[in-house]
Amino acid sequence: MRISLNDRRLEIYREFLRGVRVEDVTEKYGISRVSVWKFSKKLEELGYGIERGKKGYRISKKPDPSPLDMAISARQIPGIDEFYYFSEIDSTNRFAKENERCAVFAERQTEGRGRVGRRWDSDKGGIYFSISLNLNIPVTEIPKITLIGGLAVCRTLEGYSARIKWPNDVLINGKKVSGILSEFVGEELSSRIIMGIGINVKNRIPGYLKDSALSLAEIDPDMQITDVFEELCRNLGTYLRMFPEGWNEILEEWKKRTDTIGKEVEISAGNQKFSGRAVDIDRDGGLLIESDGGIVKVISGECFYTNY
Repeated sequence: MRISLNDRRLEIYREFLRGVRVEDVTEKYGISRVSVWKFSKKLEELGYGIERGKKGYRISKKPDPSPLDMAISARQIPGIDEFYYFSEIDSTNRFAKENERCAVFAERQTEGRGRVGRRWDSDKGGIYFSISLNLNIPVTEIPKITLIGGLAVCRTLEGYSARIKWPNDVLINGKKVSGILSEFVGEELSSRIIMGIGINVKNRIPGYLKDSALSLAEIDPDMQITDVFEELCRNLGTYLRMFPEGWNEILEEWKKRTDTIGKEVEISAGNQKFSGRAVDIDRDGGLLIESDGGIVKVISGECFYTNY
């Protein structure tokens, strides 16, 4: 499903949420009664419940996830013009690479990916979400965008004591609940950033990951995918509007929400390995590690806690 974020049907949907007379919709939007009726039928096909009375229509039930509420939420992310909703797709990041200025959500992915090409289990019930951002920033700035994604997720889940593990994992009770994969598309002067975010909400955690990952539903069985998505979009919008001028403020908030600083870590970065005590994050988003040889800066890599 493709939805333009300027589509007036989103505004008509909002009218339905409040309850509205058919005459008011036809007059306000210049459409026929038949068009309003057809729209109500389309909503029912999408899983929305509609109460019809003498005075008009009202939404009585919403599916979770709710595509139209998600499209409205995506408006909060700067630079996004279109929202795509899939019941199933191979990869939201792959789709976002091929479409500019868009946000992409899937109920399920068949080829979801994490860092270093690892598979990201993407069963129904989670949030699998990518955005295509025309930021035109150098490759060296990508780590900052990854940190912004982790901060937005962590703030979204702050009521569950979420913490950030450098560079792109969000943990609750020491278990992974979310990961971020940022990718660079294009050339230096005409580039885009693809940010992919996966959050375990109601999806089943495979047996082999039970000790290291969890779903939010294990903590809060009443958690709604749509509600998490709405808060995520709000926080992403906040930080992306602050960037790059407000980067120092973003970084300081990130540091307050991480549990990596102070930990003994081992970083795997390609063929290189670094180990020591994580002491800080520098202005570029690199992790500073103190070892016997002094302070080492690591820009990206896979982080393991060795005293955890």
